[in-house]
Amino acid sequence: MSFKKYNFKKFIYQGLAEIGFEHPTEIQDIIIPKALQYQNIIGKSATGTGKTHAFILPILQNLSAKKEVQAVIISPTRELALQIFNETNKIAKYDPEIDIRLYVGGSNRDLEIKKLEKSQPHIVIGTIGKIKDLAVDINVLKIHRAKTVVIDEADMVFEANEMEEVDKIFAVFSNEVQMLTFSATIPNELIKFLNKYLKNCELVDISNKEISKKSIEHIFIPTKNKNKDDLLLTLLNTFNPYLALIFANTKTKVDEIAEYLSNHGIKLLKLTGDLEARERKQVLKRIKDGQVQYVVASDLASRGIDINGVSHIINYELPNDIEFYIHRTGRTARYEFDGQAISFYDYEDDNYIENLKNKGLECKYKVLKGNEFVATSERNYQTKSKLTLELEEQVHKKHPVPKKVKPGYKKKRTETINKEIRKLKKERISNMYRKRNKKS
Repeated sequence: MSFKKYNFKKFIYQGLAEIGFEHPTEIQDIIIPKALQYQNIIGKSATGTGKTHAFILPILQNLSAKKEVQAVIISPTRELALQIFNETNKIAKYDPEIDIRLYVGGSNRDLEIKKLEKSQPHIVIGTIGKIKDLAVDINVLKIHRAKTVVIDEADMVFEANEMEEVDKIFAVFSNEVQMLTFSATIPNELIKFLNKYLKNCELVDISNKEISKKSIEHIFIPTKNKNKDDLLLTLLNTFNPYLALIFANTKTKVDEIAEYLSNHGIKLLKLTGDLEARERKQVLKRIKDGQVQYVVASDLASRGIDINGVSHIINYELPNDIEFYIHRTGRTARYEFDGQAISFYDYEDDNYIENLKNKGLECKYKVLKGNEFVATSERNYQTKSKLTLELEEQVHKKHPVPKKVKPGYKKKRTETINKEIRKLKKERISNMYRKRNKKS
């Protein structure tokens, strides 16, 4: 199959040829014909399967010569918005009449307003807050005529703290507007909500309950009481990645890892949420220009940033949310390439890994020996011992459930119990190793 069957406009084929796209991916082959017919769609597939071009190409094909807003693409982050903007321009540049504008925080608002007062773009790409500011608050961006609205990374766009602004933006669109919604992870609850909110959306789900592409090898390395910094350094010196993203859960930990590696001669860049827009842009440019092999990042880089050539993902810490594990590891094995996702894990991550396995992820347990990975059957405390069960029962009894509970009590109770169990387990394991060390 090739893109020729869609009978796209000439400039689209010129753009596709330049970026080397000859054949549609599975999600594109399903979505494009439906999108060309202005159907409302919820698209769900693994990260890196080509969702972006599944909506870019139909939008460009359906554009008319009218100098008015015809499509609005909403992104949860400025990085993702910029990525979509760049990808759209790669296709659209062969038609100089097409006006595509990017609206994100940190830009020159006064210049944007002056330009909008003179003319309106064909395609609007931007973040929720910026679009609301220009289209709702001061009504200078005329999005009410849009024929198509795209919501990318819908699970982030529809987060509770964004809903009020999203609602105000949607109130501007006509009832006939086409809605295209995409994400790698759309929980069933969100699908039900979107169907109610957007009406008559067809779900296109090619995830087949697979939370990760088969071209990603998921390796888990037990850390136990090992020094994770030393283990990471050994790992980096063992292989020669084209580009490795090293993830931690907090900015503080990112800084600590980066300092340790730098002190040991590893050249790297940091990518965290506190970087100013200009700094972030410079960092991304240096990464994309191939100036470094290693990037230490927080979860900012796991969503909405498409960095080509990522060969390895290293989870120094497993993210708290499994959805973030999916998005982190989805940064590698883009399109037709293979990749490795390597995660450090400890005894307290047992349930986490079990949940990944229950979702269909193939987990491989390996250790570093010499200069290679060696498979191991080791899984830290995979099964609960009698002592562990007694410990959990003890903590549950400590926090009984009253007959009448306030809203949110059960969730808070569960969090408290899990925290205490982790603490007690850690104390027990530490004591065990202290005893072993004394004997030796």
